[in-house]
Amino acid sequence: MLTAHDLVYYSPASDRPIWPPLRFDTQDARFVLLSGPSGCGKSTLLRVLCGLLPGFRGGRLAGRISVLGRPVSGQVDGRMGMLFQNTDAMLHSPRVADELLARTQIAQGVARRPRFAALRDRWLGEVVETFELGALLDRRIVGLSGGEQQRVALAAVLATRPDVVLLDEPTSNLDSGAAAALVKLIALCGERFAARFVAAEHRADHVLALIDGAIRLTATDARAHGREDSRGSKDGGIPRSTRLPATESEGCVCWSGPAGSAPSEVLPGWLDLPLLRSLADDGRQSPQDQVVLTCRNVSCRRAGQLVLDGIDLELRAGEIIGLTGPNGAGKSSLLLLLAGGLKAASGSEIRWPCRPPGKSAAAQVGLLLQNPLHQLFCETVREEVALAAGNAGLPADDGDLDRLLTAADLADLAERPTLTLSYGEQQRTALAAAVSARPPIILLDEPTHGMDAARLEKMIRFLIDARRGGTAFVVASHDRDLLAAFCDRVLFLQDGRLLPAPGN
Repeated sequence: MLTAHDLVYYSPASDRPIWPPLRFDTQDARFVLLSGPSGCGKSTLLRVLCGLLPGFRGGRLAGRISVLGRPVSGQVDGRMGMLFQNTDAMLHSPRVADELLARTQIAQGVARRPRFAALRDRWLGEVVETFELGALLDRRIVGLSGGEQQRVALAAVLATRPDVVLLDEPTSNLDSGAAAALVKLIALCGERFAARFVAAEHRADHVLALIDGAIRLTATDARAHGREDSRGSKDGGIPRSTRLPATESEGCVCWSGPAGSAPSEVLPGWLDLPLLRSLADDGRQSPQDQVVLTCRNVSCRRAGQLVLDGIDLELRAGEIIGLTGPNGAGKSSLLLLLAGGLKAASGSEIRWPCRPPGKSAAAQVGLLLQNPLHQLFCETVREEVALAAGNAGLPADDGDLDRLLTAADLADLAERPTLTLSYGEQQRTALAAAVSARPPIILLDEPTHGMDAARLEKMIRFLIDARRGGTAFVVASHDRDLLAAFCDRVLFLQDGRLLPAPGN
């Protein structure tokens, strides 16, 4: 499906290529996994395949690359559908049904039909049913959770029936049920419409059975990650496969073969969860008595709908709480409310026992959003982190700033423009900025998105180290096993209510 010979891409702002010359051939694969560490150029390669680079954003492409036997032109190609990491930038209609219908009608060049009649068309109806979007069709897109928006965006891409669908971390914001539905839809699309898929992923467990081709980017700086080249621990969900022939060039390793038999050297590494448990235990101090947040009977409405209902929560200094639950359960709403971005309903009680006089509740909280671009304002990484500290009234200290950048694995990126960073690098920048302001509480919304195993382990080490200074964390994630490995306790949210975690 994909072939390349000495492929390199130069961004407009650099005279160095994104990756060393790439040579790969995935033969007749129908589902190609694209893996590699954060910042190695996976998203860039997907944008080259769909024609956004260099045609839309500029830069220079050298070498040869083709899809299904046809050279990539460097211009947007209707044969390719693309799901980006930042899904809210892909959705332009007010409601879910309007988005699906607009994509279908533009792709087919047909006149607009009655609003819901077209949703009963065979293919579009199957997309709606498989993604369980029926209850969301009349919902406003801005009121959906991040995971729900991702499902809608992918459904909109598939509604156009492209020959090849490019997926940039499609399962990272989905709970296990939604991820299983995604895999089911991919298999259905491949069987009925001969569509093919290229998926960039940091985890392959959900799609392992579909993979019959793989490209693992091994750029020079990627090899320095060390632990990234270790393959799945017994807790990671990805078994070691029988070693199969794989071809290697300077910039990548490529493999094609029977579906579900990919060798370990082309699969993403995953976290050593027993190691994380040990690190968390070593960094766990005796319980602190200082309560930094108390919530009693907290409720909240968004767009007229009750999204949080009777939340009771107490958080102590130095504590790390995990927050999990299905898409749309209210995790992001709870974090936004605690950060001051949403207003609690009448009768809710939120107390900040340690809040200094004259300080707002928002000053007590640092927040990492699902989309870090929404909170990056400065030109470079160093300026972004320094700005957050300055806004908190902390004195400028280059030594402290350098130590924080090193701890967040950002020292080599300190002078890089934030807009040129990968998604995972932008996340680390936003997290370092939140920590630099030294708030008592930091809220993290899906921080595993865009992180390879090595970077994610370093981020967790960073959190464990920060807790020693008394900082408390609430970490929202769909990955319950990961949360259980390093959090003091894990809370389960469903339909806006905190419930006992399943299995506990």
